[in-house]
Amino acid sequence: MTKLPSDAELAKMFHLGVLDADIAEQYGATVQAVNKRLVKMGLRKKPIAVRVNELVKSIWDVKTSRSGPSHHNAYILKNLKVYMRVQLGDTASETQRREADWLIGRLIREGVVIDYDSETEEGWAYVPRKPQDGRRIIRWPEGKALPAADLQRAMELPETDRVEGQARA
Repeated sequence: MTKLPSDAELAKMFHLGVLDADIAEQYGATVQAVNKRLVKMGLRKKPIAVRVNELVKSIWDVKTSRSGPSHHNAYILKNLKVYMRVQLGDTASETQRREADWLIGRLIREGVVIDYDSETEEGWAYVPRKPQDGRRIIRWPEGKALPAADLQRAMELPETDRVEGQARA
């Protein structure tokens, strides 16, 4: 049976930003055991995917339907969420990363941002970038408050000069 450190030591590691996987490896435990202990201690942050989903819900009322058009499973939205998760430090499969990189490459190449209109059949669209979009990859709805700084950064084009082999415009 493996033994994790004391609550005080585990809390210290958590607050220093040590990843669950690194703690698990150091103490010969599973990531799930570390996570369970942190939850029990009340130190579990919301998973990144949950934060991204909550952000999307706060921005748009994405149409979901059992019958008729539904926009919550759209390719653009899936890749947008993956990109944002990765920007926030989450993991993604190689395929997910490649598709998210393709999405960002397209936004850069074509000078567009992602927008959503629940009244259209497609819902999601690439629309021409405007000065008020800044570095955002989405068209921010007027009147909506901006989220926390880390979430704002996750919605921006990457800092690097090249994405998916494409030069930034």
